[in-house]
Amino acid sequence: MTHLLCITRPTQFFGIFVSIVFFALSGTTAVADDSVPADSPSVLQPNETQHGFGEYDTPPDFFSDDVPAPYDGYSHSPTVSSSDQKPGGLFLSLDFAEGVEEDQAIRRGHVYLPVNPTDRFSPHIPSVYLVFSVHKVLASYQIIGRLFRETETAVDPTQWLDEDIVHLATEDESGFLKFFPPKGTWRPGQFRVDLYVGFMANQANKMGAMRFTIDPSAVVPSPP
Repeated sequence: MTHLLCITRPTQFFGIFVSIVFFALSGTTAVADDSVPADSPSVLQPNETQHGFGEYDTPPDFFSDDVPAPYDGYSHSPTVSSSDQKPGGLFLSLDFAEGVEEDQAIRRGHVYLPVNPTDRFSPHIPSVYLVFSVHKVLASYQIIGRLFRETETAVDPTQWLDEDIVHLATEDESGFLKFFPPKGTWRPGQFRVDLYVGFMANQANKMGAMRFTIDPSAVVPSPP
């Protein structure tokens, strides 16, 4: 009988302990449930996406229709060069000239210098040079120049009159484009050279434009 009592009493204590723990947990859960506000947002399910606006039925409207887009006026900023103006970026300098000479003191690459730089030429000049210097780059590329006439209404403004292409290696720091008169004769007026960087000419790689004038009153260049 004594032996049986020793077994029965621990069993009774264990049942009481389990009951206390059960009621304690039930009370904690009840208190936690009562503390949750009734209007709190529902918990997102794994297949839902919050996107930072979980407490809203729809994302808040922060932008008004009468407010311009952030970059709406960027292309009109005076600090942003137009594709119809003198290009910058890659180019350090750009000069029209009556001729060009190479600096023989440079052992590597080619350095070309303009001779008699000007943007007004006599109709008797055999060709017009556009001499440029560029920043150093890590790959070879091409510079394409296309000649257009701007002051003659009978000419299609989209049709270029002459084209020249120069290939620049990584060690080259300058180069030039050479343009000849259409049909062998320069007619007085203004001409435009569109400049492209790449291996084809299109609006995506157009860098800008340079202009020169054929003026009958300009001084005829002396023969070399």
